[in-house]
Amino acid sequence: MTQKIITRFAPSPTGLLHVGNIRTALFNYLFSLKNSGKFILRIDDTDSERSTEEFSDQILKDLDWLGLKIDEIFKQSERLEVYNRYFQKLIDNNFVYKCFETSEELDSKRKRLVARRMPPVYDRSSLYLSEEDIEQYLKEGRKPYWRFKLSGKRTNFNDLIRGDVSVDTSAQSDPVIVREDGGFLYNLPSVIDDIEMGITNIIRGEDHVTNSGIQIEMFKCLGKEPPVFGHHPLLVDENGDPFSKRNSAASIKGLMEENYEPMAINSLNSSIGTSLDINIFKSLNDIASDIDLSQVARAPARFSMSQLSKLNSDILSQLDIEAVSERLKSNNVIFDEKIWDVIKSNIKNIGEYEKWYEIINGSIKVDNSDQDFINLAESLLPPEPWGDSTWGDWITLVKGASDKKGKDLFLPIRKAITGLSDGPELKNIILLMGYDKMKKRLLGS
Repeated sequence: MTQKIITRFAPSPTGLLHVGNIRTALFNYLFSLKNSGKFILRIDDTDSERSTEEFSDQILKDLDWLGLKIDEIFKQSERLEVYNRYFQKLIDNNFVYKCFETSEELDSKRKRLVARRMPPVYDRSSLYLSEEDIEQYLKEGRKPYWRFKLSGKRTNFNDLIRGDVSVDTSAQSDPVIVREDGGFLYNLPSVIDDIEMGITNIIRGEDHVTNSGIQIEMFKCLGKEPPVFGHHPLLVDENGDPFSKRNSAASIKGLMEENYEPMAINSLNSSIGTSLDINIFKSLNDIASDIDLSQVARAPARFSMSQLSKLNSDILSQLDIEAVSERLKSNNVIFDEKIWDVIKSNIKNIGEYEKWYEIINGSIKVDNSDQDFINLAESLLPPEPWGDSTWGDWITLVKGASDKKGKDLFLPIRKAITGLSDGPELKNIILLMGYDKMKKRLLGS
C-alpha cells in the first residue's frame, strides 16, 4: 500500500508572514494537493518571549485568505510532555550530554578559534566531564543545558529539489537541544513532531540544509526513518535582498490590505524560479497539476512587485462581474458596472475602483497649471449627444486650435480631467462623465 503523503508548514509566530515564508507553505501545500495528501500547520511557538497569539492568529488568516486549506493544526507549546518523553529516550541511550559552560565562556572559545582561523565548532569538553566535575558544577549553582551528540560522519540524502546532498556533521557543533531553563530549541521538537504527525515530505528553504543533516541523525537515534527533504532557494526582492519578518512591505497581511488578489500572489510565487511560465492560474489545483519541484532552479527567485501588479491587473480584467459587485458592495461601495468595464484593465487592485468612482462622479482637485490651454479645450467641447467619435472629434479641434501635439496635447487634458498623469483611456472616461461634468471639471468648478 502506498504511503499517504503528509506535508507541513511550521512557522514561528514571531512576526508577519512574508512572500518568502508563504513560498515554503505553498510548495508544501501544492505537493500534498498533487498527491491527494494531507497538509499540516504546526505553530513553532516554543520561544515564549517572542511568540504571540496575535501573530499565530494572523498566520491562520493569511493561509485562509490565500486558499491553503489546513487539515490539522498543532502548537508546539501544547506538546511539551511529548518532547520530554522522547528526550528521556535520548538520555537513556546516551545520545545527549549535559553541558555547563556559560554564554561568556562559549563566546570566548569561539573567538579563540576564529582568531586561529579555525571553524568555531564546539570542542565537546562537557562530553568528557566526570561525575565529580558535574557534581561540582551543580554545587556552584550552574544549571546544565543539553547537546545532541553528532556522529561526526557524513549524512547523505536525496533532495527533491537539489538532488544528492551531503552534510558533514564533523564540521558542525553538537546542537544545543535543551536550554538551562528546560526549554526546547528548534531541532528536537521539530523531529519529534515530524515522527508523531507522520510527515513524509519536508519542503523548506535551503538555509535548512545543515539542519536537515542534523535532524536525520536524530530520526535515526530515535529509531525512525526520516522524511524526504526538499530545499528550495530563498526568495529575494528585486534588489536581490532577502525578505524579513521585520519588513512589512511584502507581508501577506500588507498585500491583503492593499487589495491584491490571492491568486496573483500564488501564481507569481509558485512560478518564479521554476519551469512554469509566469501567468495567471485560476486555482491552486491548476498550479499543483503543473508544478514539478525537480524543476525548481537553484538560483534565488526574485519576487517582483511590478510583476505582481501586472498579474493582479490581468486577474481583475477577467473577474466575473457579479463577484466584483458583491465584493465592492460588501464594503459599502456603490458599484457601477459601466465604470468597472472602463477601468478594470488599467487598475492594479480592486480598491482603486473607489478612486475612479470619485474621479468620474465626485468633486476632485485637479491640475490646471496650463489653464489657458484648458480653457481653450473647454470652449471646443462638442455638444451632446456624445458617442464613440466624440473624443477624436474634440482632440482634432483642440490640436488644430493650439498647435500642440503628443504629450503636450494629451497630458494637460488628462490631468485636468482626472487629476492624474495616467489611467484608463480618456475616450471612455469622458463618455461616463458627460458634457456638463466635463465642462465643470475643465473650468475647475
